[in-house]
This record gives sequence, C-alpha cells and structure tokens, in this order.
Amino acid sequence: MSAAPASAPNPQLRRSIVLGVVGLLIAGLGLLLSQPLTPEGRFARMMIPHHAQAVELANILERRAADENLRYFAQDVAQTQAAQIGQMRRWLPLWRQPLVNLERPTPEQMQGMGMASQEDIAKLLSLQGREAETWFLQLMIRHHQGALPMIEEALPEVTQDLPKRLLTAMKNSQGGEIRTMENWLTDRGGRPLPFEPGQMEGMGH
Repeated sequence: MSAAPASAPNPQLRRSIVLGVVGLLIAGLGLLLSQPLTPEGRFARMMIPHHAQAVELANILERRAADENLRYFAQDVAQTQAAQIGQMRRWLPLWRQPLVNLERPTPEQMQGMGMASQEDIAKLLSLQGREAETWFLQLMIRHHQGALPMIEEALPEVTQDLPKRLLTAMKNSQGGEIRTMENWLTDRGGRPLPFEPGQMEGMGH
C-alpha cells in the first residue's frame, strides 16, 4: 500500500504565522528606530491608560443610569476620550515613540492619578439607577481631578502645535465637566471623594 499523502498546511494557520512574524518585525523595527521619550510621548503614554479607564467607567454607567442627561454625558465621555486615545496612539509612531509596552499603572500610580481601583469598579458594576449615578460621579470627578495636574505639568513642556491644542482642549473640557458633575453629585446628596495628586514617577519612561 502506498503511503497516504501529507495533508496540506492549514491556510489560516499559515496566514496567522506570517502575520505574527510580520508584526514582530515591525515592532522590532519600531524599537530600533525609537527615540528617547519626548514630553509629548511621555504625556501620551501616561494619558492613554488614564483615558481608557474613563471610557470603561462611562460605558458601565451608561447601562445603569436612570437619568437621561447622565446617560448622554457618559456617552460623550466615552466617545470623546476614545477619540483622544486614537489621536495619541496615531501620533506616537510619528514621533518615533514605541507603541509597545504601554504599561498599566501600578496601584500607587493609579491612586496618584485619581484612577479607580478594581474594587471601585466592582462596586459600580453592582449598582443600578441613582446609586450607580452617585458612585460614578464620585469616581469620575476624582478621575478628572487626577488628569488636570498631568495636563498642567505637560503643557509648558510640549512644543508641537497639535498636541498642545489637544492638551488645552482636555484641560478646558475636563475642568468644565468637573463643575457639572459636582452639581449633579450635590443634587444626589453626595460629596466628592478625597483626592491628593501623587507623583507620576516611572510612568511613561
């Protein structure tokens, strides 16, 4: 009896291997060409994970809020900050800054940036209606308060026009949103969470 013919390679597997090799080559080339972090790159690498959590919190609240205005606000936060993440990720390669190793902040860094802990997020997931709205507002006010010192620190250092305009827009919009959220929180009988900005040592480097 003749030996059975060898089976042909799986086209999908072969394509996945090729794409994986190409991706590794591109990532390696990016690292070789990358320059030391610029002020713009350092800010983007800190703000991308910060924005990503704001999108996460807003998406959670949108499905739980009873107040229509707050649902629209959550939609706007998610859409605006997701768009800004896209801008910053597109700019990093143009500045020859690596897209890889966009590290997640440590718990200490997250606290200093006003970010919610996993326990905070789990609590939001467990709430509905007015209780969810109140807790979201407390978390998001603190989250925005954590962004403002990062923006203020970066603004004098950033020299390129487009990033400077983005930072200015972030500063203005988040400052206004804090005031709006504080009014909503007061209407619900809540108070802002205590927050003291911390040092961002190690972030973005």
